[in-house]
Amino acid sequence: MEKNYKVIFPEKKKVQVTEWPMPEVGDNDLLIKVDVSQISTGTELTMLEANVEPDSPWQQNIVYPNLCVGYSSVGHIVAVGKDVSPDVIGKRVFAQAFHEKYAVYPADAYEGLMWVPENVASEDAVFCAIASITNGSIRCSEIRPGDACVVYGAGIIGQMVARFAKAAGSTRVFVADISDLRLSKLPQDPCFIPINSTRENVAEVVKKNTIGGEGVPVVFETTGAPALIPQELACLCQRGKLIITSSPKGKSLVDLDYCNRMGISIIGAHNFAVHPDVETPFNRWTKRRDSDYFLELLSKNQMTVNEMHTHRFHYKDAVAAYEMLMNDRTQALSVLIDWED
Repeated sequence: MEKNYKVIFPEKKKVQVTEWPMPEVGDNDLLIKVDVSQISTGTELTMLEANVEPDSPWQQNIVYPNLCVGYSSVGHIVAVGKDVSPDVIGKRVFAQAFHEKYAVYPADAYEGLMWVPENVASEDAVFCAIASITNGSIRCSEIRPGDACVVYGAGIIGQMVARFAKAAGSTRVFVADISDLRLSKLPQDPCFIPINSTRENVAEVVKKNTIGGEGVPVVFETTGAPALIPQELACLCQRGKLIITSSPKGKSLVDLDYCNRMGISIIGAHNFAVHPDVETPFNRWTKRRDSDYFLELLSKNQMTVNEMHTHRFHYKDAVAAYEMLMNDRTQALSVLIDWED
């Protein structure tokens, strides 16, 4: 009989790979045998280290013991419920599932379940949820062809924002981070301008490289570090927009008079805030549709993400993956868990 395994956080800074009951397959369910899952280094490390302010919205999601984590998996359908066509068995899907060897998902789920094209690698398709999060930010920024922008943070969220900004027409995408390794994983394209913020003043570099030193119309915050907000505002031109793609871990001190005089807008772009629940003629870009758009770009070789994969761990060694990230996550980007035996 097959055994199921799952990654859990039993307590703060503690990770376990534990045997877990096999999921029960309902009448309208798919049973997915996971091939690979991706660690969300921002969200999961925040939940593991619990390094948030006591009254932060994060706190309600950090519930020990046996906290289940993960939301990006790709695998094959191995069984279906009685109301599902058996023709889908063997098909490959992305699912917003926990880190586990077997996952159940409703066959008619509108969100969180995508069919993976044959020519897209499972390792790349795991970015589907991240693609939805980041492309939602691009859409609400209303970035236009020819606009320059700044992306603060070159983790997997920042990397995807940068790629989608170019796809939306940005010709100069400044990307700031403290890690040379992360910055080196940007596509080799003159559109992307890496800035190591430990050696250079980001606002000064941006203004030296924009017309008249005016700054940029859009800055994307992807780091989750509240202390960086004032620096990010300094990169904006008049009537610029600061897009909060991340979920900052605490409160930020913002000079509202400066924002007032510059006409700056600060826009919360959480995934659940910017995507409609259903498609309408006025906004058809749901989370699912943005994920499907990403898969289409991959299948047509119009976007690449494979350069972001830096580490791959077998599921039995998943504890070591999190220990590595807690020690220094600046030396990692896309960290995969392999669920094959």
